[in-house]
Amino acid sequence: MFTKHRTSAAHVGGVLGAAVLIGSVIAVPAASADDVTSSYAEARILSGSLAGADLDGIVALTPAIATNDGTEPTQVVVDPLGVEVLESIGVTVPGGVDVDAGDGLSGVAAIRQYAEARKDGVSFAAAGAITSDGAINTNGDGGQGDLNIDLNGIVSGAYSGILSGLSISLEAIAAQARAEGSVASGDYNLLGGTLTFTSPAIASLTSKVDNALAVVDQSLLELGTDDGAIGVAVDKVLDPVLSTVGSSAEVTATIDADIHGAVQSLLNGAYGDGAVQFNLQTGLVTVDLAALHGGTLNGLPANTELLQGDVLIPVLEGITGTVTSLADDILVRVEQALRDARVEVTASLDLLTPQGTTQQEVCRLIDVPIVGDLLGDGGLLGDGGLLGDVGLLGGSGGGTGTGSGTGSGGGLLGGGGLLGGLGLSVGQSHGSLAKTDTVKSDIIGWTTETVCELVDTVLPDLHTTVDVNIVGTVDDLLDGTAVKAAATVSLLGGTVKAGLSTKVLVDAVGDGLLGGLFGNGGAIEDLEAALNSGLVHPAVDGLLGSTSVNTLLSSILSVTVNVKELATTDEGSMFTQTAVRVTALSGLASVSVAAATVGPNVTEIDPGCVTNCGPGGGGEDPDPNCVTNCAGGGGGTTPSGAGNGFGGLAMTGMGIAMLIQMLLALLATGAAFAYAGYRKSHPKLTAA
Repeated sequence: MFTKHRTSAAHVGGVLGAAVLIGSVIAVPAASADDVTSSYAEARILSGSLAGADLDGIVALTPAIATNDGTEPTQVVVDPLGVEVLESIGVTVPGGVDVDAGDGLSGVAAIRQYAEARKDGVSFAAAGAITSDGAINTNGDGGQGDLNIDLNGIVSGAYSGILSGLSISLEAIAAQARAEGSVASGDYNLLGGTLTFTSPAIASLTSKVDNALAVVDQSLLELGTDDGAIGVAVDKVLDPVLSTVGSSAEVTATIDADIHGAVQSLLNGAYGDGAVQFNLQTGLVTVDLAALHGGTLNGLPANTELLQGDVLIPVLEGITGTVTSLADDILVRVEQALRDARVEVTASLDLLTPQGTTQQEVCRLIDVPIVGDLLGDGGLLGDGGLLGDVGLLGGSGGGTGTGSGTGSGGGLLGGGGLLGGLGLSVGQSHGSLAKTDTVKSDIIGWTTETVCELVDTVLPDLHTTVDVNIVGTVDDLLDGTAVKAAATVSLLGGTVKAGLSTKVLVDAVGDGLLGGLFGNGGAIEDLEAALNSGLVHPAVDGLLGSTSVNTLLSSILSVTVNVKELATTDEGSMFTQTAVRVTALSGLASVSVAAATVGPNVTEIDPGCVTNCGPGGGGEDPDPNCVTNCAGGGGGTTPSGAGNGFGGLAMTGMGIAMLIQMLLALLATGAAFAYAGYRKSHPKLTAA
């Protein structure tokens, strides 16, 4: 900080030359105590406290103060806060205050504090993005006057589950104040302001959506099984046909739907427009305070609150509304992807049905022996037998022998037999042979007979097959059409007619898809429930619920612009114009940015100073007497260099009245003495 009196020696010489030219000496009237009016001006870029640190005590932030006891020439103090100073503030303030002067401004005084006090009770102060003579830089060129107030240290810890990274950025901020005796006026400039914070309630969009889509993936898997909706629908057609064999076909369905790819474009980039931008991946929320208040932060009524009341809720409702709309868009995309999906349904059965056995009578011829007695009557040797009376050797053969033996009959050995006539003498030997007891019975001949029996016959198994193949998109099948529909059924080797229609099967697949995908309890309904529980409800609860960003910011944060205050201080009754005041945690942290104080005899604020005027500022019918440059209003001489009707004081360092008074003083006391005395009591310093 330095004090500067802007009158040079050459300027004084010029004044003296003018005095000589007028060729007369003017007596200087003695000033009375009633004519002495003091003035006070103070300009501060930052003040207040933040996270326990008193900003007023930071050396780098010492305000520019100019005082005048009413007898001194105009006092001007200019403090340029260079880039190096501003950037160092973030290191020295606990909790973090980062002042960004913008890129490419090396060696440029991006932010200034200007104070001016005159002996006639007029004082002027300006702070922020101002020129070297106190004029407001309304262009915001090069980032001049841009400030970032980091409040994350205040909300970290206990509130980190609700939000983090809380900060407020202000663009081209400046304030001016002017006092003329008891009446003061003020104005401010704020090119833009941004509130940023991060909310976990709206972060991790991709993982939240993936979790919801996993429900659909699972539904598609279940839908494709034999017990799924498609399988049940197809079985209703096949089971009556297969009732003959008492079995069911195995039904499977494959649904090729790229639901994740369908929504991918929705998950990239930020959302929002106008006043609010937010990223659902990181949870970062950026609120353009100017856009939120009609496009400008200038010309707002005194003490306008930017976040409190009904301001913040619409912002948060806009975010939750976007999240809800996003969920709706995801539903639409997924549903369309499902409708376009290729579906292939197969039903198969390969079954052998045993036919059991049958009995059949089988007949055949067999040889049967004839068994007879050898010695009994009719036997081999008995009467009528081989050797009996009429037998082979019996006497009834009818032949007569010529030998000593005689035989009767016509047997082989009988009288008429083979040997009888030959005279063979058998005697009675045949009698003794017939009388033997060792030979009784034996097979005497053979015959045939037919034998029948029941034989078991095993019947061949009957083959039953089912081969169904249906291919088409979901939409096709819902419409009852298919790209491919083939069905082959053979029941019990073709012995039973199937009577199966592929049209009926296609309709059945369509019914299964309709219920499994779009019906009650279907995939889309499951997805909607998953998006609500995993995406929408957390956003609504986290931003607007009982413990939410809304309740937290409403209770801990206030951002007020165009702050106008009258206060009694040690220096007297002062008016302060503050561009922005940020208050957190009910005053635990309070930062005033760009404050200009003037006095010390102010008792009222100029009622003619209406800052909220002009197009869009003062309503449809603004006051025609609206003075837009309030710091330059109120009448009297103002510094023209201030750019807002402040006259030439800020440029030259003195006004016309002061020149006249100095001229009179110099003529009365002598130029050399006056100049030497002035130099002694008001050393001139050069701005850094």
